[in-house]
Amino acid sequence: MKLSVVIPVYNGADFIEKSYHSILSQQIQDFELIYVDNNSQDSSVECIKKLVQLDSRVSLLAESKQGSAAARNTGIKHAQGDYVYIFDVDDEIYPNALNKMIQVLDAYPETDAVFGKMVKSHQGISESLLPNDNTLKVVLKEKPYWGLKWFSNLKFVVGPPAFLYRSSVFNTIGFYNEDLRLGQDTALDIKLGMMMNIAFLDMYVYLYLKHGTSTTDTVKKKTPRAFMVWPRLVKEHLPFYLEQDTPLRFKSLLFSQLFQSMGRQVVFTKGLKNRQDLKQQLYHDLQAIQIPLVIRLYLSILVILPLESLRKVYGYYMVPYVVKQLTN
Repeated sequence: MKLSVVIPVYNGADFIEKSYHSILSQQIQDFELIYVDNNSQDSSVECIKKLVQLDSRVSLLAESKQGSAAARNTGIKHAQGDYVYIFDVDDEIYPNALNKMIQVLDAYPETDAVFGKMVKSHQGISESLLPNDNTLKVVLKEKPYWGLKWFSNLKFVVGPPAFLYRSSVFNTIGFYNEDLRLGQDTALDIKLGMMMNIAFLDMYVYLYLKHGTSTTDTVKKKTPRAFMVWPRLVKEHLPFYLEQDTPLRFKSLLFSQLFQSMGRQVVFTKGLKNRQDLKQQLYHDLQAIQIPLVIRLYLSILVILPLESLRKVYGYYMVPYVVKQLTN
């Protein structure tokens, strides 16, 4: 089988049929479409079962562990295709995008994955303006180019539906980190970019539908970014650094983001006792590495005086200086 499409579903009844036709419109014959229900409370399962009866290429799996990471992993583990495409049920794919990405992987056997561009919109493809800067140019980069680029600036990160992977990739890099509530896709992308050769296809692959019911968007509105990135740093990137032979640039980015996040979390936390408890928890999370004394001292100051002006001194001057010393 050429292609496996994995679609996790949580209360996505309104999007099931649309997602099915979005895949069919790609006009790929040799494929399977795997829906993974993740404890939906609406009529998602019934909608998918109708498609299963209609089309033998469609199958339905269930994942009881809540979260898109677990659902995606279940689908990937059952995938039989040479290539794996992970789609979000409420998004849409631009015409011929999958065929174009398949052609790239077919043409460059040394390339492990290919990705393109995405459009964010509150409306679907038919109602949204498509930028006219597609060149269809293929840019080949060897590891760890994309991993370092994505780790250094998240604005370059695109969602899972922008990627097409060789199924063998997951045997090497593993699967989505199910311990992360947010940022599982970013964590996997950075690991992918650090360990695998990736091609960039200058083409808009999919449309990310922005809507108020998105679990991720809801959490982002309520949680400061410093708190959101911390689990990804300590549960994914720090273990990767400890287990792999990473370049100095990765160490520099990791330690900088860790120390910066610590300062921001302390300043954002209200109440002296809460800040003291948070500091100890942060130290506990980083027990696998040695936290420089100057960082500990400055964090203690921020616990007592959680002033943004002091945090800026810490972030703009103290952290860069310490990280430079650690990576020299």
